[in-house]
Amino acid sequence: MEEIPLHAAAVDASLRSAGLGQDAATTAALAEFLGLLSRWNRVHNLTGTRGPRELVERHLVESLALRRLLAGTRIADVGSGAGFPGVPLAICESARRFTLIESRGKRASFLRHVVAELELTNTTVAHVRAEDLPAGLPFDTVLARAVARPAELMAIVRPLTAPGSVLLVLTSAKLAERLREPGADFAVREVTVPETAQLKSTVVMLERTGSRQWA
Repeated sequence: MEEIPLHAAAVDASLRSAGLGQDAATTAALAEFLGLLSRWNRVHNLTGTRGPRELVERHLVESLALRRLLAGTRIADVGSGAGFPGVPLAICESARRFTLIESRGKRASFLRHVVAELELTNTTVAHVRAEDLPAGLPFDTVLARAVARPAELMAIVRPLTAPGSVLLVLTSAKLAERLREPGADFAVREVTVPETAQLKSTVVMLERTGSRQWA
């Protein structure tokens, strides 16, 4: 992927056309994040995205389309990879706490670099498999994007949640249908995103139900 010649004005125009416009300071931070990703990607191949337009119109737009669906203050991004959707959402939601969970070393190093460069004091990076995350309080929202097939994904995220927690998944239409039959302890919730966003992925929203305590 070539160096991204995207200034904040170009990012702003793309987001506004998708119905996801941000204030000037936030847009500048999002543009800086994309620039950092572009430079690292030339060496470390963090994402297979080709060109700045796809990076913004797919990855950034899809990430920010989840913003209105977030619940609570503690957010986990499972398999964060190059930082989508966790980093854009952390930039826009400074009052929430984000944990970017990434098991691969190069990607975890990139995420730490982004957190430091953008001074994201609301964000921490966990260089660990989600299954091995140290025990603590459950997350209010868990984000997942192209992490695993439905059965495996549910096994991964279940220990991170408690009744009332929300799982937001960006996936293909085919896998989305399978996720909509998640089992007795998750229920499907209606999703509304801006029609102008024209997402290439399908968003599935599940809420943890039941009385089983997180452990």
